[in-house]
Amino acid sequence: MKPCRALLIVPPTGLFYRDDRCQVSLHGVSNAPRAPLDLAYMSAVLEQDGHVCKIRDYPVEDDRWQAVEEDIRTFSPTLLIIYTTITSFKEDLRACTMAREINPDIITIAKGGDTTMRPVERLDWCEQLDIAIVGEPEWTIRDIGRDIDWKDITGICYRKKGRIYENPPRPFIDDLDAIPFPSRHLIDQSKYMRPDTGEIQTTIQTGRGCPAQCIYCLSSMVSGTRLRLRSPENVVDELEHCVRDYGIRDFFFRADTFSWDKEWVIEVCKEIISRKLAIQWVANNRVSQIDEERLIWMKKAGCWLVSFGIESGNQHILDLTNKGITLEQSREALRLAKKHGLKTFLTFMIGMPWETRETVMRTFDFARELDGDYFEIILPFPFPGTKYYEIAKRDGLIVDGVYDTVYDHFRSYVRTYHLSADELTELKKKSFWYLYARPRYVKKIISQCDSPRAFRNYLSFGFSKMKAHFAASR
Repeated sequence: MKPCRALLIVPPTGLFYRDDRCQVSLHGVSNAPRAPLDLAYMSAVLEQDGHVCKIRDYPVEDDRWQAVEEDIRTFSPTLLIIYTTITSFKEDLRACTMAREINPDIITIAKGGDTTMRPVERLDWCEQLDIAIVGEPEWTIRDIGRDIDWKDITGICYRKKGRIYENPPRPFIDDLDAIPFPSRHLIDQSKYMRPDTGEIQTTIQTGRGCPAQCIYCLSSMVSGTRLRLRSPENVVDELEHCVRDYGIRDFFFRADTFSWDKEWVIEVCKEIISRKLAIQWVANNRVSQIDEERLIWMKKAGCWLVSFGIESGNQHILDLTNKGITLEQSREALRLAKKHGLKTFLTFMIGMPWETRETVMRTFDFARELDGDYFEIILPFPFPGTKYYEIAKRDGLIVDGVYDTVYDHFRSYVRTYHLSADELTELKKKSFWYLYARPRYVKKIISQCDSPRAFRNYLSFGFSKMKAHFAASR
């Protein structure tokens, strides 16, 4: 096997979450950029086989296309791996054309939720793209690096002599402990910070797969419906590695639903406590899979914030979207989190097909009632492969040209049976004044600032969110 040189990039097409299930512009949202974990996992697998890798996150590093060209010329990669999203892929794949002009023999590879859902379309659109990765990338990129014949590699769609071939899917990885830790030494950790304190924060992938069946989410397509968890020891080994080798003590636990398996959650927390790591972390959870015992152990182990997808203040909307939770479960989850001194981050979604102005306002009122510490009002996006996409496409709810537009949370790209896309955008704008700009909420946030830096960060975010809301209404 001849060692290759792999350049793994986040293209300079704007700040996005590029997780397969979460592909949204970070313009005006209250979360900070996250390190490109999927690229770091692929790098780790390639480095394990002796290949040389370089990771560049151009949007976070505030670099432009000229920097991409310079890296291709100076690093001379044999593999170019591009992290894409459904709405930015056309701009992202400019990198393929650029690379091919510099080195006609370079192998160009795209990875993202969009390549899992529409691999043939991606190859068909960009003639300079050689391979689209379908599904989990680690063992697939290992096979590519080992120069295995592409026809024998599961989990890819590829181009050979002008023809496009689609191979069988690769099974999901059962033993997540077998994947090496991400190559954090290739990432500038200082670029990824907690939005409130400005401290360096990194992401830990604790598990994959989600048994829930929400109609708008890509999780079941990109990571399956079976919950696959790393062992508690393996998770905490990585935490300890980050503390010891990088001095990082703030973490985001990336999982579709961290708290689903109660016994596993408690074992992870006990392992953190037994090693005296003194870390702080946040995690995504479901209000239906949380209880007092879990929250007590999470708090003891350093959890300072829990995130919940509340989505709607209308039980009928929750049922139609197959969310699988109740309003009362949301109330109870918030009550318990507050009781144990955990901050909360809540997401709400307005714009499902059955939404009316009245149901939207009911969701806003429910957000006020729950009184989370931080929250986002999200406009849904019809990701191909989801049930929501099928409904919206069938009933003509999708705005023309939506997949040629960079998606963010400030403008609606879909109408409902009762509201136009513009009306949903206006309601999103109204949410700023109805929820964020309330004197009571502003006072609450200011009272939580325990340092001048935190106050400045909140103030800066507030101005950026207000600016984004005004820009979206033009």
